[in-house]
Amino acid sequence: MSQLVSETNSSLAGMDSADALRSALAWSGDHCVTGVFASCLRPIAYSRHYWLQFKGEYRVRADLRSVLESIQQRPPPDWDDEEADLVLSLYALDISSVGLDDLSDRVDSQAVRDVLNDRHALYASVVDPSEEAPPVLLDLAHRVAQMRPAVQQSYELFSDIDGRAWYRTEGLIRREEIDTTHLTDAVDEVFEPVFDLPPGGDAEERLRTATNQAIDVDGDSASVVRALMRATLIDPVLRGDHVTLTCPMGDMLERPQEMTTSDAFFTETQLRDGVELGEYAERLGHESVDRLQRTIKARMLKLKRGAIRNLYGAGCLQGQFVDKHGRHMIFRNEDAHYRGHQSIGCSSGGRASFSLRYVANEAEEALTPMVGDLRVVRMSHDDRETFTADELRHLIRYGEWIRAVVEETYRRGAVIRADA
Repeated sequence: MSQLVSETNSSLAGMDSADALRSALAWSGDHCVTGVFASCLRPIAYSRHYWLQFKGEYRVRADLRSVLESIQQRPPPDWDDEEADLVLSLYALDISSVGLDDLSDRVDSQAVRDVLNDRHALYASVVDPSEEAPPVLLDLAHRVAQMRPAVQQSYELFSDIDGRAWYRTEGLIRREEIDTTHLTDAVDEVFEPVFDLPPGGDAEERLRTATNQAIDVDGDSASVVRALMRATLIDPVLRGDHVTLTCPMGDMLERPQEMTTSDAFFTETQLRDGVELGEYAERLGHESVDRLQRTIKARMLKLKRGAIRNLYGAGCLQGQFVDKHGRHMIFRNEDAHYRGHQSIGCSSGGRASFSLRYVANEAEEALTPMVGDLRVVRMSHDDRETFTADELRHLIRYGEWIRAVVEETYRRGAVIRADA
């Protein structure tokens, strides 16, 4: 399927209007039309939940998917202008690897063009500030996709999500501003009573030492990642009410497509000492710490199992990067609409996402970034407590330190055991 989509992209390069795309598809073979619809489905399947206007009505993902399937059943000359424009819009989003959740109110080619022009301006500020955006929509989509890897050489990309508006924008954090070489005072405070580490020194070296001490004593490294999680909760910058880590335990690395069961992942939640759930009982629907932890765990495992099926299952994305699953993010107003977010007290917070490397058949492999997921959540609706990009920069440090611990665990042939 990926080859089919690639061939289709090449044959339709330079398209700028729905009418031109409809005409080109009318004269092309079924092979090309199949490739276009394979591309159009991905922004629907792999964007966050949202609603957008199409033909004057707000639609959710399932509605848009039904519309797309209806269009696919008819030859291109039978599509009306708005249907042809929807196909062009989805096609351009897929080429650029931009999600539907970047569109603020409606899904049409002008809304897509506006988003891609903004994204081009953001990337050009890094790559070449003098570069002008291509005027042709599909050329613009291709250029955005080409620029992204160049930006990622020196910047971390992150999603800035407003849950009240069901809308996201993209931000950049310069890599040199993320200090991963020095452990925070919070980490030192938590580690000192548990691990025998020399003072000072490189952070990853100290973490590998702690990891090997834990494996030698316990047979796994869960105590190290738990200590890092605890440090996020006492860190004066992050100020989280609860933190959740999800990553593969490490016993199925050579067959990631089979990691679709709960026991494939280490998934745990810790709460800040002194947090009073009773203050949020109406929103949560409960006052039980155990229930909150079980609810978060169930939600994270459902998310990761689905991501594995999408990213590694036959006929799906085959390990390709997907923004929804794999990018750092900050979020606010997350509990404005969605009952699931209300039930875990998720008002604002941040996620550090990280890939994980391992050795298989004497070669280094890497799982997609979505498999490493560290989330710090604040439950307060106070605007002064809204998580910021500066705080995400700090959280990414913890994500990288957990990555170092997990990769050292894999190197030792051990696991991150889920049992406390």
